[in-house]
Amino acid sequence: MISNIVLATDGSGHANHAQKTAIDLAVKYDAKLTLVHILTHDHSPAEMERMVDVEHMAGPDPLEGSNLSDISMTMGRMLGGSNLADKEARVIVALGEQIIKTVSRAAKEAGVKDVASEIRPGDYANGILDVAKRVDADLIVMGRRGLSTLKGFVTGSVSHKVSQRANCSVLTVK
Repeated sequence: MISNIVLATDGSGHANHAQKTAIDLAVKYDAKLTLVHILTHDHSPAEMERMVDVEHMAGPDPLEGSNLSDISMTMGRMLGGSNLADKEARVIVALGEQIIKTVSRAAKEAGVKDVASEIRPGDYANGILDVAKRVDADLIVMGRRGLSTLKGFVTGSVSHKVSQRANCSVLTVK
C-alpha cells in the first residue's frame, strides 16, 4: 500500500507529467504527498532571472512574506555573499517557491488531503533522497529528465542516481 509519496519537481515538462501522476496516486491511495524542490545551481543567474520575470514570479523583493529568507541567506553565502549573489539567491528561491506553490495548489484542488513541501539547497539527488528517507516515503515520483544542463549527461542523471540509491520504489515519468 502506498501511504507516503515524495514528488521531486523542478518545473520542467517531465516534472509536470510526474506531478500529475503523483497527485493521481495520492488521491487514489489517500496518501500524504511531500513536494520537494532542490534550488537550482546549474543555470546562469541571468537565465533564472529571466524565467522569474517572464513568469511574473517576483516583485522588488521576491521573499517578501516568505519564510524562506534563511535559505536565501544560505544561498547568498554559497554564491559569494555579495549584493549580486544575494539578488541571485532571491531569484532562485523565488522560482523554487513559485514552483512549489503551483504544485501544492494543484494537489489540493485535485483532492490530496495531506500536502507538505520542502525547498532546499544542495545536490539534487542527495536532497531528494534525504527528504524521502526523513519522511519515510513509500514512493518517489519524478520526471525522467529535468532542467539540468548538458553536465547531467556526463555525470549521470538525477533520476538515475535517485533510482539507484533510494530505499523505496521510484517512478520516473516521461
